[in-house]
Amino acid sequence: MTWFGSLTVAFVQALAPDARALADAKKLAKASAWRRLGREGDAVWGVALGSKGDAYAVFARSAEDARCSCPSRKRPCKHALGLLLLVANGHAFVEEALPAGHRYT
Repeated sequence: MTWFGSLTVAFVQALAPDARALADAKKLAKASAWRRLGREGDAVWGVALGSKGDAYAVFARSAEDARCSCPSRKRPCKHALGLLLLVANGHAFVEEALPAGHRYT
């Protein structure tokens, strides 16, 4: 069993650095808000579009290790929280490597 099989929405909400990040993450908690989503072994990833059209790579090996390439100082950022909310809500991720050209920090 993977870590994302037991992740809850309440746990993700508790990770949010503030109410604004959580509210923004809820808008990202649907597959249509992402350019691409996938799973690489025991990790999940997504490519999110920023408000200025930039693509951000988001990658999570666990709820506590969710990373994003966006410039936000909040950790976890809204993109990482949105990805984790997708996981907690039971979204099915297809096995696929993070696309070439995308990096996470």
